[in-house]
Amino acid sequence: MEKEELLLSLKYGQQTAAGALMSKKLILTILAAAVFGLFFIQSNLLALDDASSLECDGGTVSQGDSEDSVRDKCGDPQKVTQEDADSPIIWFYNFGPSEFVSYVSFTNGIVQRIQMGGYGD
Repeated sequence: MEKEELLLSLKYGQQTAAGALMSKKLILTILAAAVFGLFFIQSNLLALDDASSLECDGGTVSQGDSEDSVRDKCGDPQKVTQEDADSPIIWFYNFGPSEFVSYVSFTNGIVQRIQMGGYGD
């Protein structure tokens, strides 16, 4: 009887070790997929989406509007950037945590592009 019990424990012990190895591989696969998914989702959250217009308290901003018109409709931007003399001027609006941040790009003083980011501060 002792021999049979020893053989059974060895047999099931090997199966348990194989099962543990399989479980470790499965856990690592799931973990890798989760990390990849978080990275993919995070990078998409940082991307800007093109918008056809921007709604402000003073009216709707669209492509073709002038800087003065945008300022009248939305107020002064929180930030103004320009990479170099040949790139567009970009106005940044942050209307708070319940609204998307907005980027309005101007070329020669005229709105060329409106983009939305994530929620503001």
